[in-house]
Amino acid sequence: MPKTYLLAGLLALAGCATRPPTRLAVAAGYCDPPLPYRYNPAFAPQADFEAALTPALLARYPRRNLLTANAVGILPALQTLLARQEAARQHPGPAAELAVLRQRQLLAAQVALVSSTVASLAAELDCEGERADQVASYLKNLDDRRTQRLNVLSISIGAASGIGTTVIEHKPGQYAFGIGGGLLAAGLGLLTLRQRGHTIDFEHPRNLLAQVWAEQPAADLFPPSVWYLLTNPAFSNGGQTSIVHNTRQRWQRYGQLDKPDSKQGQALASLLFGPGGQYSADQLTVRANLLNELQSAVRLLNQEVQSLLVVLNED
Repeated sequence: MPKTYLLAGLLALAGCATRPPTRLAVAAGYCDPPLPYRYNPAFAPQADFEAALTPALLARYPRRNLLTANAVGILPALQTLLARQEAARQHPGPAAELAVLRQRQLLAAQVALVSSTVASLAAELDCEGERADQVASYLKNLDDRRTQRLNVLSISIGAASGIGTTVIEHKPGQYAFGIGGGLLAAGLGLLTLRQRGHTIDFEHPRNLLAQVWAEQPAADLFPPSVWYLLTNPAFSNGGQTSIVHNTRQRWQRYGQLDKPDSKQGQALASLLFGPGGQYSADQLTVRANLLNELQSAVRLLNQEVQSLLVVLNED
């Protein structure tokens, strides 16, 4: 009778260690902008960049800086600045100098706004990456605790079965206790190896990654100036393909989404680039890595903006 109670107790402990986890959920919106962005269409990048160039602009500014100026939306304002500077040279005076100063202030304000926009978008990506990474760490901790419980229970069952076979006098009881305890310990060990990790309902309806993965010509979640910089091949180091295309290629090349056409790859892509769903710790880590890589690409855009500022200050 005692051995029956002991085996029943061990089975009850095993059931506690392997019970299904409580369904968890993480709400979205924590990193979203508090107010929708509004952009002045007068400063939108011009689709036909070549047609917007003039001999005066090409003579004064490097072509790459003019591309950045188009992204910022100040090509017409630059033309106006050149015209007012020429007028100030031909007809010097306080009024002409004031007109040039006001035009410079308008240019500086728009460049500063775009620089702030880049920083704001990078902050949102950083926040989303930290959010995914934090929840991934939480799930990994739950998985580790369950594995630890199973390991402790497996060791305890092995020890109990060894003691039981020693204290029980009857051979049939010894065999039953030893074999039962060994099988239960082996089963727990196998369960430890094959257990499914905890998952969590992780929502992200505002998904910046989705528009990068789709390589859309226009993106409503990105500011127009930033999307122009990200999708124009001239701003990548190679100059052949855009930053968005290169970013997607890196996601695929380094194993995060190396087989997007496979069944598993399609399921992962649907999860990462959709509105959200049930994530495991590993999947959240992948999402955090993608967000951090995109954040780095966005932050580097400030190099282009800084180069434009340097040229404008030399003028």
